[in-house]
Amino acid sequence: MTQEEKLVVNPLEEYFKDPNRSGATWVTKNKPRFGTSATGWDLQMERKNQVLLIEAKYISGPFASAFAGLVIAPLSNRPEKMMSNKKRSWSSVICWAIGCRNRSDVYQILFDYLVRNLDFWKCYSEMLRVKYIYFVDNKKVAKISFSEIINLAIQYQSSSDKSLKERRLKAEDLLAGLNFK
Repeated sequence: MTQEEKLVVNPLEEYFKDPNRSGATWVTKNKPRFGTSATGWDLQMERKNQVLLIEAKYISGPFASAFAGLVIAPLSNRPEKMMSNKKRSWSSVICWAIGCRNRSDVYQILFDYLVRNLDFWKCYSEMLRVKYIYFVDNKKVAKISFSEIINLAIQYQSSSDKSLKERRLKAEDLLAGLNFK
């Protein structure tokens, strides 16, 4: 079992299966048998008229390579596991799941990437239907919509020329309201 499976995918699946935490009754539509050989989505969750295609990353080293994996996930045109021959259902949306050791570092780096080209990220989320970002920490999960994180990045933009410590504090302050369940 990879770190990604153990620290991100499995806690996220437990989160969805508990209606008190996730707010709805979800069913696991597909989860790869082996994380190292997975060629599809890391997790597919389904409920009535909604399918979440989740790309998960556990960040323990360089952020750029993990972030690149998240960004290209919707571009790779991976098929959704479904009964018909279609690639994706009309109700599917793409989600990112991010797990890490130090959340404040990841928040700051994520905001730094988003601030570089906010117009691109707005179009990216609309055209590719990227809906949510899930942050996973110690088997607890927090959910934020992609459009909301873009709005927070606009607020963060004013501190992009400040020191690293100030940027980390600003990013942590902006995402302090995340409710980990």
